[in-house]
Amino acid sequence: MSSLERLREVVRNLADTFNDPKIRESLYFNFYDDSLNIHGFPPNLPPNKEGFKHFIYLLWKAFPDIRIIFEDIIIEGNKVVCRYYLTGTHKGDFGDLQPTGRQFKVNGMTEFSFHNEKVIERWNLVDMISLREQLITHP
Repeated sequence: MSSLERLREVVRNLADTFNDPKIRESLYFNFYDDSLNIHGFPPNLPPNKEGFKHFIYLLWKAFPDIRIIFEDIIIEGNKVVCRYYLTGTHKGDFGDLQPTGRQFKVNGMTEFSFHNEKVIERWNLVDMISLREQLITHP
């Protein structure tokens, strides 16, 4: 298996683990190196693995059925760029929003940098405006 095929497999396994509530808490963060540096997450969190974990746990609590579906995976060298969408149901607090029970679907892109098949850096862009609009209950 080539190194490109191996990274594609790692990223697919990462998504499958994120999507599976039975295993995600025990396995998901194993895809990330302890030296992880993150970009594009809430500015009030540290840009490291602990800050990333905190944010992901908030997501899982707010959206217990959250799923990420990769539509494109592009690999060059040690970098993987994924275009995806997220779906889920708002069942817990998310920032200043109380649970609404509303479902959402939003687009996003992530760039991963790998070292020895572990993510060492991650950039994220998610359509947070669309997410808020979908979650807010209009009168």
